[in-house]
Amino acid sequence: MTKTTNQEEASVSRPKVIVIVQEGRPVPPVERLKDDADVVVVRTAEEFRAALPGTEILFLNDFRTKLLREVGPGELRWIHTSSIGVDSLMTQEIINSDIVVSNSRGVCERPIAEWVLGVLLMFTKDLRRTIELQQARTWQHRETEPLLGRKVLVVGPGPVGRETVLLLRAAGMDVTVVGRSARDDAQLGAIASFDELDVLLGEAQDVVLTVPLTEETRGLFNAARFDEMRPGARLVNVGRGAVVVEQDLLDAIDAGHLGAAALDVFENEPLAAENPLWSRSNILVSPHASGDLIGWRGRVVDCFAKNLQQWKTGQPLNDVVDLKKLGGTAPNTVSQAGTVLPQSASVV
Repeated sequence: MTKTTNQEEASVSRPKVIVIVQEGRPVPPVERLKDDADVVVVRTAEEFRAALPGTEILFLNDFRTKLLREVGPGELRWIHTSSIGVDSLMTQEIINSDIVVSNSRGVCERPIAEWVLGVLLMFTKDLRRTIELQQARTWQHRETEPLLGRKVLVVGPGPVGRETVLLLRAAGMDVTVVGRSARDDAQLGAIASFDELDVLLGEAQDVVLTVPLTEETRGLFNAARFDEMRPGARLVNVGRGAVVVEQDLLDAIDAGHLGAAALDVFENEPLAAENPLWSRSNILVSPHASGDLIGWRGRVVDCFAKNLQQWKTGQPLNDVVDLKKLGGTAPNTVSQAGTVLPQSASVV
């Protein structure tokens, strides 16, 4: 009995933590955790499967990972993600379990909002063309558009959308917000529902997508939605790539109906070299990096470390995500036993 109790106490005071890192990407500074946990870094399904037995804590540093779908959660009791989104965790096996899920709120929201403001400034001040003319050593005087009073529609009032709305309004832009349901928000004011989206699209000069990928939002911006947008309007997507039907976007751009687009997310990443999105001068292609400030990996580790202390002392964790309240469906997953399970996608 004493031996078992000592083992249990040791597992609490210095628990084993699996850290999933994408192949080819750097390991976050997990050495900061050396005094508090035994850390095992894994990149492959084989490594994850070998590390799982007896492990209760997962620190997920790869939001694209399929390892939880391929291997299953094992005996995990807590999963912390380095991202805001929880797409890779939305399996029925995890949703219907008692696993606690927390995310890294406060790390990426403001940087993404700054990126959105930056690309809107780039478009209104025609900075891309200025660089091209400089490279051609061509002096060509031009007039540009004002940012002040520009009508922007932000689709998705989650953490990223909220920070984006506040920053764009601070810059003098006229911002309307759309969410799944109509409501009043203490910070954002009136939030319109998706039912009003088509009408609002016709009024906006810029449309910013900050929604997660769900059954409701997959393909939300297709040819019909682009037709509803104001001629010459610009699209910015920092949510998930599959929210936009890429070919329909290209058609709207090539037809001259949309003025420009700035994309930080894509349906398939990394974006293939032959993808035509690369070749359009009025489309900005960004490698899913809008939220990645220098030092962000360390900030994520710090978020996890704070929660680890909470976990070890039996206190409530910060930034817990209730997966059962999230909706939508996604591809199948495979449990540890090899059984195919239905899977859900995240809604924030």
